[in-house]
Amino acid sequence: MRLGLHPDGFAPRLLNLAQVRGFLLPRLARQVQRTGDPQLSELYAELVSYGVPDRLEPPDPADIALPIRIRHRGIDLSFLNTITTFGAAYDITLEEIAIEAYFPADARTALALRDGAEVVARNNAPSE
Repeated sequence: MRLGLHPDGFAPRLLNLAQVRGFLLPRLARQVQRTGDPQLSELYAELVSYGVPDRLEPPDPADIALPIRIRHRGIDLSFLNTITTFGAAYDITLEEIAIEAYFPADARTALALRDGAEVVARNNAPSE
């Protein structure tokens, strides 16, 4: 989150920065409130200091994915971001596990990823 929202990090590439902040900061605030974790509290304070919190409608609790729109090398790419958390009443360690995934949200993004993967594969192919 620090790298993604920092003004000298990934934030300038985010085309929908306000929407991303509006989704992630309240989520982090709920985690801070629920856990009382001082490190999460410090992270939240730091992220809020990167800019005035955007005045957006809070995300619908039923929303299961966050759209992420970035500009990379002059191309606008769209992703759907999901965060899956695990928990079970009998195993407190599962409460800490979260998996974040990004999926291409349109054909242009899927093609750009495919083309990028082919370039990486060619560059890493063994020489003959």
